[in-house]
Amino acid sequence: MGASGAVVRRGLLFGIRAGAVPAGMCAVLWAVIALAGLFGGPVGSTFDKPAAGSVAVLGSLAVGAGLGLVTGVVLAVAPSRVLASAPLRGLACFVLGTTLSVGEVVVMDVSSEGGFGPVVLAVLAMPVVGAVTAARSRSIAAARLGTADPV
Repeated sequence: MGASGAVVRRGLLFGIRAGAVPAGMCAVLWAVIALAGLFGGPVGSTFDKPAAGSVAVLGSLAVGAGLGLVTGVVLAVAPSRVLASAPLRGLACFVLGTTLSVGEVVVMDVSSEGGFGPVVLAVLAMPVVGAVTAARSRSIAAARLGTADPV
């Protein structure tokens, strides 16, 4: 596997990990609400529907994987001078991560059927996703940079 392939693979692994965080939170929330509904309390949430919970969990994983894959591809084809400059690489990954995390806003909107709280939380998380993507850009691009950063 060439350096570019390794960068794409590292990006995909990063994205799956990043997508697992909101997917795990959605899964726990859905399970708690579903259990509360089973034990007699009227919940009144759209997360008590299995389809909505599945959309939230699987959609979050898909958004994370897509974010990581696109980040890996961009870092694999980026010019060497962009990769060598930490501020340029970080800025590019910040913009990319923030932009691609719009998918999580869509997933939350669909799964919560327009619920205000999940959508606002996903919007507030957009710059955080960008910052984490920027912070991990060196380890994702390590194969092209010639460093031995662990995944």
